[in-house]
Amino acid sequence: MKRNLFLILWTLGILTPVAWLVRPSPAVYRLFNTLFSPAWMHIFMHSLLFAVLGVLLMQRLPGTLARRVGLTLALVFCAAILQEGFQLLSRQAVLHPDNLFDIGVDMLGGLLGILAVLASRRLAAKWAGRHPALTQ
Repeated sequence: MKRNLFLILWTLGILTPVAWLVRPSPAVYRLFNTLFSPAWMHIFMHSLLFAVLGVLLMQRLPGTLARRVGLTLALVFCAAILQEGFQLLSRQAVLHPDNLFDIGVDMLGGLLGILAVLASRRLAAKWAGRHPALTQ
Protein backbone atom coordinates (compact mmCIF):
# COMPACT_ATOMS: atom_id res chain seq x y z
CA MET A 1 0.00 0.00 0.00
CA LYS A 2 2.81 2.40 0.92
CA ARG A 3 4.42 1.77 -2.45
CA ASN A 4 1.29 2.95 -4.26
CA LEU A 5 0.45 5.87 -1.95
CA PHE A 6 1.78 8.56 -4.31
CA LEU A 7 -0.15 7.02 -7.23
CA ILE A 8 -3.34 6.99 -5.15
CA LEU A 9 -2.87 10.58 -3.97
CA TRP A 10 -1.99 11.77 -7.49
CA THR A 11 -5.13 10.13 -8.89
CA LEU A 12 -7.31 11.65 -6.17
CA GLY A 13 -5.74 15.03 -6.87
CA ILE A 14 -6.54 14.71 -10.57
CA LEU A 15 -10.14 13.75 -9.86
CA THR A 16 -10.76 16.58 -7.40
CA PRO A 17 -12.41 19.62 -9.03
CA VAL A 18 -9.93 22.21 -7.74
CA ALA A 19 -11.98 25.15 -9.01
CA TRP A 20 -14.81 23.92 -6.80
CA LEU A 21 -12.49 23.75 -3.78
CA VAL A 22 -11.18 27.31 -4.20
CA ARG A 23 -14.57 28.84 -5.03
CA PRO A 24 -15.41 29.79 -1.39
CA SER A 25 -12.50 32.25 -1.37
CA PRO A 26 -13.08 35.00 -3.96
CA ALA A 27 -9.42 36.06 -3.99
CA VAL A 28 -8.10 32.52 -4.44
CA TYR A 29 -10.77 31.80 -7.05
CA ARG A 30 -9.74 34.90 -9.06
CA LEU A 31 -6.08 33.87 -8.81
CA PHE A 32 -6.93 30.33 -9.91
CA ASN A 33 -8.87 31.62 -12.92
CA THR A 34 -6.09 34.05 -13.82
CA LEU A 35 -3.47 31.30 -13.76
CA PHE A 36 -5.40 28.49 -15.41
CA SER A 37 -7.89 30.13 -17.76
CA PRO A 38 -5.50 30.67 -20.71
CA ALA A 39 -6.00 27.82 -23.18
CA TRP A 40 -2.29 26.96 -23.37
CA MET A 41 -2.05 26.63 -19.57
CA HIS A 42 -5.19 24.52 -19.44
CA ILE A 43 -3.78 22.17 -22.09
CA PHE A 44 -0.34 22.12 -20.46
CA MET A 45 -1.72 21.25 -17.01
CA HIS A 46 -4.02 18.50 -18.32
CA SER A 47 -1.12 17.01 -20.29
CA LEU A 48 1.28 17.22 -17.35
CA LEU A 49 -1.14 15.72 -14.83
CA PHE A 50 -1.97 12.78 -17.06
CA ALA A 51 1.61 12.26 -18.24
CA VAL A 52 2.66 11.81 -14.62
CA LEU A 53 -0.30 9.46 -14.12
CA GLY A 54 0.88 7.45 -17.14
CA VAL A 55 4.41 7.22 -15.74
CA LEU A 56 3.18 6.16 -12.31
CA LEU A 57 0.87 3.50 -13.75
CA MET A 58 3.56 2.11 -16.05
CA GLN A 59 5.88 1.76 -13.06
CA ARG A 60 3.32 0.13 -10.79
CA LEU A 61 1.24 -2.19 -12.99
CA PRO A 62 2.31 -5.83 -13.26
CA GLY A 63 2.61 -7.96 -16.36
CA THR A 64 4.17 -7.76 -19.76
CA LEU A 65 4.99 -4.48 -21.42
CA ALA A 66 2.02 -4.76 -23.80
CA ARG A 67 -0.33 -5.48 -20.88
CA ARG A 68 0.99 -2.52 -18.87
CA VAL A 69 0.63 -0.17 -21.84
CA GLY A 70 -2.93 -1.34 -22.48
CA LEU A 71 -3.94 -1.10 -18.83
CA THR A 72 -2.30 2.30 -18.48
CA LEU A 73 -4.20 3.68 -21.46
CA ALA A 74 -7.47 2.19 -20.16
CA LEU A 75 -6.96 3.59 -16.66
CA VAL A 76 -5.93 7.01 -17.99
CA PHE A 77 -9.12 7.03 -20.08
CA CYS A 78 -11.21 6.10 -17.02
CA ALA A 79 -9.55 8.86 -14.97
CA ALA A 80 -10.13 11.38 -17.77
CA ILE A 81 -13.84 10.44 -17.97
CA LEU A 82 -14.21 10.62 -14.19
CA GLN A 83 -12.43 13.96 -13.98
CA GLU A 84 -14.62 15.53 -16.66
CA GLY A 85 -17.70 14.03 -15.03
CA PHE A 86 -16.80 15.46 -11.63
CA GLN A 87 -16.11 18.85 -13.22
CA LEU A 88 -19.49 18.79 -14.94
CA LEU A 89 -21.21 17.88 -11.69
CA SER A 90 -19.36 20.54 -9.69
CA ARG A 91 -20.27 23.22 -12.25
CA GLN A 92 -23.74 21.77 -12.79
CA ALA A 93 -23.09 21.87 -16.52
CA VAL A 94 -23.84 19.63 -19.49
CA LEU A 95 -21.41 17.80 -21.76
CA HIS A 96 -19.72 20.18 -24.16
CA PRO A 97 -17.14 19.69 -26.96
CA ASP A 98 -14.54 21.26 -24.64
CA ASN A 99 -14.96 18.28 -22.33
CA LEU A 100 -14.22 15.88 -25.18
CA PHE A 101 -11.18 17.98 -26.10
CA ASP A 102 -9.96 17.74 -22.50
CA ILE A 103 -10.34 13.96 -22.59
CA GLY A 104 -8.28 13.88 -25.79
CA VAL A 105 -5.58 16.05 -24.19
CA ASP A 106 -5.62 13.79 -21.12
CA MET A 107 -5.12 10.72 -23.31
CA LEU A 108 -2.27 12.45 -25.14
CA GLY A 109 -0.69 13.25 -21.77
CA GLY A 110 -1.01 9.62 -20.67
CA LEU A 111 0.58 8.49 -23.93
CA LEU A 112 3.45 10.94 -23.39
CA GLY A 113 3.96 9.42 -19.93
CA ILE A 114 4.10 5.93 -21.42
CA LEU A 115 6.58 7.09 -24.06
CA ALA A 116 8.73 8.75 -21.38
CA VAL A 117 8.94 5.47 -19.45
CA LEU A 118 9.79 3.49 -22.58
CA ALA A 119 12.45 6.03 -23.61
CA SER A 120 14.02 6.09 -20.16
CA ARG A 121 14.18 2.28 -20.09
CA ARG A 122 15.78 2.22 -23.51
CA LEU A 123 18.37 4.79 -22.40
CA ALA A 124 19.03 2.85 -19.19
CA ALA A 125 19.56 -0.37 -21.18
CA LYS A 126 21.89 1.42 -23.57
CA TRP A 127 23.79 2.94 -20.65
CA ALA A 128 24.07 -0.45 -18.95
CA GLY A 129 25.46 -1.97 -22.15
CA ARG A 130 28.15 0.70 -22.42
CA HIS A 131 29.06 0.72 -18.72
CA PRO A 132 28.42 -2.78 -17.29
CA ALA A 133 30.68 -2.16 -14.29
CA LEU A 134 28.40 0.67 -13.11
CA THR A 135 25.26 -1.47 -13.19
CA GLN A 136 26.56 -4.46 -11.22
